[in-house]
Amino acid sequence: MSFNPNLTYFVERLQGVSTNTFRLETQNKTTAKQNEIISFDMPSNAILNLRSLKVWCNASCAAAASGGSATAGARLPPIDDLVERCEVSVGGIILSQGTNFQNVLNEAQKSLQDEYCDSVVGHPEYVREKSYVNGFGGGAAVLATTGNEDYPANGNLSRFCIQKFHGFLSSADPKLLDTSIVPDIRVRLYMASDNVLTTSAGVGLGDGPAQAPFEVGFANPAGGTGNGKYIITDLRATVEAIGLADQAYDQMIAAQMGQQGFLEIPYKSYTSFQETHSGSSRFTVSTQSLDRVWVCWRKTDFNAQAAPQIINGYKKQGGYIMGAIATGANATVDLGLPQYDVGGVLGTNEEKYKSQYFNFVAPSEVMRMQLQLNGAYMPQFSANLGELYGITRNSLQGARDAKEMSLDQYLNNYCVQCFRLNLPDSEYSRSISGLDTRSTNLQGIVRTEGATVLPGGGASPNLAINIFTEETSCLRVGAGRAIEVIA
Repeated sequence: MSFNPNLTYFVERLQGVSTNTFRLETQNKTTAKQNEIISFDMPSNAILNLRSLKVWCNASCAAAASGGSATAGARLPPIDDLVERCEVSVGGIILSQGTNFQNVLNEAQKSLQDEYCDSVVGHPEYVREKSYVNGFGGGAAVLATTGNEDYPANGNLSRFCIQKFHGFLSSADPKLLDTSIVPDIRVRLYMASDNVLTTSAGVGLGDGPAQAPFEVGFANPAGGTGNGKYIITDLRATVEAIGLADQAYDQMIAAQMGQQGFLEIPYKSYTSFQETHSGSSRFTVSTQSLDRVWVCWRKTDFNAQAAPQIINGYKKQGGYIMGAIATGANATVDLGLPQYDVGGVLGTNEEKYKSQYFNFVAPSEVMRMQLQLNGAYMPQFSANLGELYGITRNSLQGARDAKEMSLDQYLNNYCVQCFRLNLPDSEYSRSISGLDTRSTNLQGIVRTEGATVLPGGGASPNLAINIFTEETSCLRVGAGRAIEVIA
């Protein structure tokens, strides 16, 4: 057993396994708009692959049924960001109430780690003029100057998929959950506000004013009308179920429950705090295991629709060529130039945008910060942004998968900090090793110095701060489908 697994020969057999995928219909509606709730029940008496849950839909900006403006120039964000909160209840008891601003936490984590979003059904990039969803042909794929990104309802084609859920669904272990031992599971999705959309006054590349014969830029500061809305249609969900024609599994579960009286299912839960930061921001949490603290910075006007934010370094200014096209006529084409070297370092020779709602910007380049947890400090010194980034890299789960970015991009688009309080990679071994704050009622403070002073002098405006606490909770399951939640 001391030999490396790569050198040993072995195989395990498990017979009687069957898998299938089931479609789940929503309980209340098949369409949804901002601040509405959709819910559906998970199958019972089955072994469910919780990570396989997907919510399928179509989405449009300012569709007629949503009451939006026909000239808002509205664009969809990544589809997962249309959900603000995911709540899971078991037998009517809220197991995971979900965190407000789940979409903000989602984008914060993507700011630090590999930015994974399914390229086929996730809508990972913002559309400027020609949609990559429905191709380049036809008028529907080419947006007018203030046209909205619109994909009509189509029950025969699900263009988009919501598949990232923070909390129980994405982190419960084991991920194959036998629902016969727990009461009925219901999932509720709370839709985000319309302010996660962007609106723009034009579709041309860049953010400058009109320069004849070129158009007003896609990210023109004037923006669009600011009243873009979204609607999602054709809602349904799918989940994978596993079958075992083997009594050994049931006997193992019964023996384990009989030996210790219950089964424990650990999972991640999150709590969010938001305020305008002016030197110190407080949060409090009572949990059996405080694993991480996430800190995100946004401008105070994040909640107002605005033009898409061009991420620093990517294409912004025009780079024009004049030449003959297929028809033989001369045409001027804007290929664009990266903001860094013309060749495009760090993969910046392309377009990339973010919504103002999800743009994380440092209060100041000279800011220093540390956490105060009751009487303890973390780190033990007031760290600058470079040092904070190093602490953050060390705090991530799977830190090797860190996002490739420049310091300039970190300060202006991806400014998120993470502080780990549990053992490294303890999630992989289902170890609960974070701070137990149930008896102390932990009072936390995010303290900053120099956050309101610009490097060149003058005052920097206060920023909105989002603080997320990441905890490990446990679902205890006893005989007769009795359940208990240990927060």
